[in-house]
Amino acid sequence: MGEKAATNIVIHSQLYGELQPEQHQIYEFQQGIIGFSHLNQFALLPYEDTQLFILQSFHEEISLLLLPAVMSGNNEGFHVDEATIAALGVDKADEIVAFYILRFIDSQPYVNLKAPILIVPKKQKGCQFVLTDDLVGVRERLILAGEADART
Repeated sequence: MGEKAATNIVIHSQLYGELQPEQHQIYEFQQGIIGFSHLNQFALLPYEDTQLFILQSFHEEISLLLLPAVMSGNNEGFHVDEATIAALGVDKADEIVAFYILRFIDSQPYVNLKAPILIVPKKQKGCQFVLTDDLVGVRERLILAGEADART
């Protein structure tokens, strides 16, 4: 019995089929996410052979495609306030991993820079963090890190 115990949880997703998250892939979102505040439990799973992730609700057919924020060249990042850091149960912002929600519109990739998803792997907690900065939008054409420099 030295093997890591698997959860017996199976999530049935119309988009991704049958998903079986491991214990370390289960995250609690106390406040839910915008538009789905009643959903608090999600699985964070790698998406096939990419650097993307799927954030899949346990209880409804809700899933988001996530891009690690460090892969985005859209902006210089953002500051996470002390209240959010405390709510996630950590002492420092560097314990938090940020993701942008990725959507494809007419085959073009767009990211939501206004409301990134924040994850704390060691606490298995997450939240959606809404920026008050009016210079960032909910639908910005994706620029991959390094692309912005290559164009100049």
